[in-house]
Amino acid sequence: MNKKLLGKRFREIRKKLGYTQEKFAEIAGIEPQSISKIESGKNFPLLSNLEKIANRINIDLSEFFIYEHMHEENDLKVLLNKVFDELSHEDKQKAVKLILALRL
Repeated sequence: MNKKLLGKRFREIRKKLGYTQEKFAEIAGIEPQSISKIESGKNFPLLSNLEKIANRINIDLSEFFIYEHMHEENDLKVLLNKVFDELSHEDKQKAVKLILALRL
């Protein structure tokens, strides 16, 4: 498992919930420095601590390990092409309309 990737996901969850590192540490019952070290990829939390944090913020433990949305730009292009190729002609037309709408 990648420490940096877990750290990014950890930070993303914290920010999505609207917590500072200090408040998140208080809720999680750990030191604020621990939050910083996890988010920077310097430390790896114990699974038991991660489970405790997940329980306290009411998320499933697995949420910390869902990284699909964290792709590099080139990976996103490859994924988009793969998904697009699997669509029906009608759905491809809809997809193009949606993508064009995003540009506005």
